[in-house]
Amino acid sequence: MRLNLSWVFMHTLLILIVIINLLTGLRIAAVHRPEVMLWSAFLPQGSLHSLHFSLGVTLLTLSLGYSFYRLYAHRFLQSPKRDKTQTRYHKFIILLGYTCLCILLLSGSLLYLGILPTDLLLNSHYVAALVLLVYIPLHAGSYFVQYGIKLFSTIFIASNQARKANVNFILCSIILGIGLFIFLSKTAPQTLIAHKIDISQYIKIDGHANEKIWASIKPQVVHTFGGANFNNGSTDIRVKVVQNEIEAFFHISWDDTSHSLSHLPLHKTKTGWQVLENGFYHFDEKTYYEDKFAIIISNNCDFAAANTAHLGPKPLADKPANWHGKGYHYTTDKSTTDQSIVDLWQWKAVRTNNMILMDDNYIGGPAQVRAGKRRYTAGYQTDAKQSGAYVMNWQWYKPNGIVPKRIPLDTSVLQTTGNNLQYDKLFPVLPWDDTKPYRAEHDTFAIGSTLPSVLYRSNRFEGDRADVRAFARWNDGQWSLELSRKLVTGSQYDISLKENVCLWFAAFDHSQTAHTRHVRPLQLKFR
Repeated sequence: MRLNLSWVFMHTLLILIVIINLLTGLRIAAVHRPEVMLWSAFLPQGSLHSLHFSLGVTLLTLSLGYSFYRLYAHRFLQSPKRDKTQTRYHKFIILLGYTCLCILLLSGSLLYLGILPTDLLLNSHYVAALVLLVYIPLHAGSYFVQYGIKLFSTIFIASNQARKANVNFILCSIILGIGLFIFLSKTAPQTLIAHKIDISQYIKIDGHANEKIWASIKPQVVHTFGGANFNNGSTDIRVKVVQNEIEAFFHISWDDTSHSLSHLPLHKTKTGWQVLENGFYHFDEKTYYEDKFAIIISNNCDFAAANTAHLGPKPLADKPANWHGKGYHYTTDKSTTDQSIVDLWQWKAVRTNNMILMDDNYIGGPAQVRAGKRRYTAGYQTDAKQSGAYVMNWQWYKPNGIVPKRIPLDTSVLQTTGNNLQYDKLFPVLPWDDTKPYRAEHDTFAIGSTLPSVLYRSNRFEGDRADVRAFARWNDGQWSLELSRKLVTGSQYDISLKENVCLWFAAFDHSQTAHTRHVRPLQLKFR
C-alpha cells in the first residue's frame, strides 16, 4: 500500500541526509584516522564542516519530527499499518539503525557543546557511523529482496488522503528545523577572558609563568582531539590571557608525555647520510619531529578554523594535490582584508624556541604555484621578515640519501650510539658560525653518527615574522608556553587582538601536520 505524505517526506529526506552526512563525516575523520584514507577516492572534497553540521541539525530535527509523528500521527494522519510479515531479522536491523542514529545525534551534539570527554564521544560517533554504513544495505537490501521493484512505489509515492494535515505537519517540521539550526549555529563560542593588568606589571617570557598574576587566574580548558602520538589522540589545553591595553600575554600549558626535540636528524650509514623519517616524504612525519603548538586568530568565527580547512587530496582543481591527502588551509572570502586573512602563530620546540619567538604566519587565498617547489601550501604563508632564518642541513632532499650542507667545527655535537641512539637527547640545532661547509674528504665520521638537521643562519627573525615573542619549557609530562604580542601590530598579515576575535588552539606531539583540534572557537573578551 502507499503511505502518507509525511512518512514519505521524512523517509526520503532521511535517506539523502544520512548518506551525505556519512560521506562528509568520513572525509573529516580521514584527517586523523589513516584507515579512512583507503576510501578517499569515494569521499567528497572541499569545505565540508559547515555542511556536515547543517545536515546534522537537519537530521536531529527530522528525528524529533519522526518521534512526534509516531506518537501523534494516528490522531490526524493515516498511519501505516504494521507489517505483519516483518521478521525478527527486520526488527533487529531496524532497532540497530535507530540505536546508531541516536548515538550519532547524541555524540555529535555533545562534541559540539564540549560537555563530555572528547575521545569517548569521538570514538562513539565514529563507530556508530561505520555501523550505520553497514546498516543501510542490510536494511534496504532485505526489503528489496522481499518486495522487489514494488518497494520503490511504496516508500517514495504517497497516498492523497489527509493532504491538509500532511502539509501542515511538513511545514511545522521545516519551521522547527530552521529554528533549531539558527539556535545551534548561533550558540556563542567559548569565552576566553583577557584580564586587564597595569602597564607597569612585568611579565618575563621564560616559560616559568611564576608571576603572581598567573596564579590568580583560572585557566580556560580546551578539550582537543585528533592528534597523532597523544594518549587517545587527545590533550587538554589550558589557556590564560592578560593584557595591558598595549600588549597581550598568554600562558598556555598542555599535557605531552614525550619531550620531543628530534627534528629529522641526519644519520650516517654505510652508503652515506640519510634523513631519519617516517612520513616526511609525504609531509606527514609522525616520528622524527619536534613538538609544536599553533594558534589561529580570526575575525571570522566559522567552523573549521574560520572556514580555512578544505579537505581532500585536491580541493583546488587548478592547483597541485597535497602529498598527504588530508587537505589545505586557505581562505575564500576576498571582500575585506579582515575576512581574507587569518593569523597563524606557530611555536616550534627546535626551530623557534631558542629564538624566543613563535613563527608569525598567516592563511590567505590560494597562492600561485611556484615552479621547482616540491610542496605547495595553498593559503599557508609566512609573514615577511627583514632578516633571520633557519634552514635544513641538506643540499637537496632525497628519501634514499642526502648530502649535508655543513658539519660542526666541534664534533662533540655528533653522537655515535648505533641502534640505541636517543634522538631526543641530540643538540637540536647548529649555529651557522659553529659549522663549516661539508666536503666529502672531511667526512671521516663513524657509521652511526647523527647530525642535527636544523641550521640557524642568525639567532632570530627580525621584522613582521617576529611579532610574537614566546618561550616554552617541558617538565614532568607538560609543556608550559608563555607568549606575548602587541594588540595591534599594524601589519596587513596580522589580526588585531580585540573584543570578539576568535581563536583556535592546536598541539603537535612530534608530528608535522597531525595536530589536535577542537570544534568551537574561543572568543576573546576583555575584562
